[in-house]
Amino acid sequence: MALTSESFPQDAEVVFRDKTMRVMGRMHLEGASGQRSYRYLLSDGSAAPVLLEQVSGARFSLLRPFPPAARPRTVENTIAVGTERYSLVGVRRLKVLETLGQVPGLAERGELIVSGMFEGLMGTLMREMVLGTDKQTYYLVRPVESGNVLSTAAYAAAREAESRAAGAVDDD
Repeated sequence: MALTSESFPQDAEVVFRDKTMRVMGRMHLEGASGQRSYRYLLSDGSAAPVLLEQVSGARFSLLRPFPPAARPRTVENTIAVGTERYSLVGVRRLKVLETLGQVPGLAERGELIVSGMFEGLMGTLMREMVLGTDKQTYYLVRPVESGNVLSTAAYAAAREAESRAAGAVDDD
C-alpha cells in the first residue's frame, strides 16, 4: 500500500498499522524554509494515544514522548539517556499555524518551537522548546513504514485492490 499525501482533518478516521483510529488533535506547523508539517494525536479509545508527525506530505514519524520525570541529561550538543548518548545533528524552527482538539504537543497557535534533532546508536531523539517559555519535551522518533498510515477510504480501496489481485492470481 502506498502512503497518501493528504492531511487528515480533526475527528477523521485513519488506519494506523491496520488499526482504525480517530484524529483527536492536530497541529499545523511551518518551518523557517516554508516547509509545512502536521502532528496528529490519534486514539482508538482503548489504548494510549499515538502521536504522529507528517512531513513532506507522505512521510510519517512516530513520536514517543518521555515522561516529564524521566528528563534526559543535556550537556552542550549532547543528550544522555541512561548510558546512551545522542549528538545534535540539526535544528528546526517551527511556527505553530493551527491547533485543533487535544493539542498534540506543548505549543499553542502563534508560538515558535525550536526542535533539535539528535542521533545516537539507538536512533533519533528530538528535544523541543517553546521560545519565551520554560516548556520543553523530549521524544523518541521512529520512522513509520510506507502504507502504515492511511485514510479509511484509501485503506478500504487498497484492501479491495489486494483482494481483486488475489482473485486474479487464483483464477490463473
